[in-house]
Amino acid sequence: MNWLEGNTDYYSSEYLTGMEMAYPERWKKLIGEKNSAALIRRRPASDRPVVIISGGAANGPLFPGYVGEGLADAAVVGGAYSAPNAYAIYETGKYIDSGHGVLLLYNNFAGDYLNNDMAAELLAMDGIPVESVWTTDDIASALGEEKSARSGRTGIALMIKLAGSCLSEGYTLHQAAELLRKANERTATLSMRVDFSDRKVYYGEGFSGEPGYMIAPCTDMGSLARQATEMICKDLKPARGERLTLLVNRMRMTSYSDSFMMTRRVLEVLSREYNVIRTRTANYSNIIDIYGFDITVMKTDAEMEHHLRSDIATDSFMI
Repeated sequence: MNWLEGNTDYYSSEYLTGMEMAYPERWKKLIGEKNSAALIRRRPASDRPVVIISGGAANGPLFPGYVGEGLADAAVVGGAYSAPNAYAIYETGKYIDSGHGVLLLYNNFAGDYLNNDMAAELLAMDGIPVESVWTTDDIASALGEEKSARSGRTGIALMIKLAGSCLSEGYTLHQAAELLRKANERTATLSMRVDFSDRKVYYGEGFSGEPGYMIAPCTDMGSLARQATEMICKDLKPARGERLTLLVNRMRMTSYSDSFMMTRRVLEVLSREYNVIRTRTANYSNIIDIYGFDITVMKTDAEMEHHLRSDIATDSFMI
């Protein structure tokens, strides 16, 4: 929330201006309309398809913080917790496309899906090749329904890296989209919020007020990690000894040290049965002002591991 400016356009325009001013060699603000703004790489890719990510603002560093070398070419954001409008996505794609096409990547929420779908239609009408991929890694959403009905969560951070890497190595637009769809099917995320006032942990709450699907006593970090990991593995069903990538996201009120304590405990649980080949811990998505974590696990194969192997450092995190 913007506590000082009192400006309803703050999230969609003003802070992107600040990002451009702070790192002019890296970023450029393209669109700055009310509740729909776009940030692009200062030099978008010209020899391959481009990646556009999008979603509601206020979840920094998602999505503008993922614009950069090896990640996305542009991010289009709406107001706080609101999808950007379709025309902002379309205009961004039309502006940065170099003739190789546009990959639209976003979390599966109704507004994001509808507006990206419309943007894809508009791009296609202009003769621009386009592929759309939406992530569905939140295991606490759409309970009892198919995975395709779920919302996306923090797993999109790994998907952005996969997209940037494979396209930089010569994948076609279609090949990149197929890799991302495969990765999405192999990714699961569970959130947990700790309420110290009632000494309880809430598993699976949505950031728009959706209730979680389990409440348990808050005892110690090890028990939280064990419970979350068991729920994720029950859903994801990795085979014994399978190779996994782990991402631990800390929320706004969670300390740096606590995030690595949680990482240690999750790794201790996972390593009993699985082969965790890569671990990353940082502030990947600040959903709301809470103490808590997102735990993301991806079942990786050789192709995915190849594209996740390098380290990319941004102004906010390493992935």
